[in-house]
Amino acid sequence: MKHLKLVLLISAVTAFAIACASTNNTPQTGNTNAVNTTTSNPNATPATATPADELAAARATYNAACIRCHKENGEGGVTDMGDGGTLKVPSFKSGHGLNHTDAQFARQIAKGGDGMPAFEKRLTPEQIGGLVRFIRQEFQAGLLKDGAANPPH
Repeated sequence: MKHLKLVLLISAVTAFAIACASTNNTPQTGNTNAVNTTTSNPNATPATATPADELAAARATYNAACIRCHKENGEGGVTDMGDGGTLKVPSFKSGHGLNHTDAQFARQIAKGGDGMPAFEKRLTPEQIGGLVRFIRQEFQAGLLKDGAANPPH
């Protein structure tokens, strides 16, 4: 458990560093009295995250919360739970993992079940949605019927 907390903390710090590095630091020209809206202006509109930023954040979340069981390649397999027990973790690349809708994936991540812990108290709904998009893009691209993100049942 301490290891998981440390990994989550490291991931959060990494995500924060990535977010800070991607802010707009373009110098102001013209009006020398202009205020730089990228620094501590509470009324400034937040920058819209790019797909690359969202993918990087989702990858960090996956690395912090999912990689231990689902592995780096998303293929799962038998995982040592550290308490003497093991868990057979399904692959995202085959079987029922390809038949889940986005909503079913999000619910499974949030609520857990079948040996998977619930993450609804550890991850925000945005992080869970990011994980679903990450799984679709990273592990299931080209494997879904007709490229559908929500295959029919």
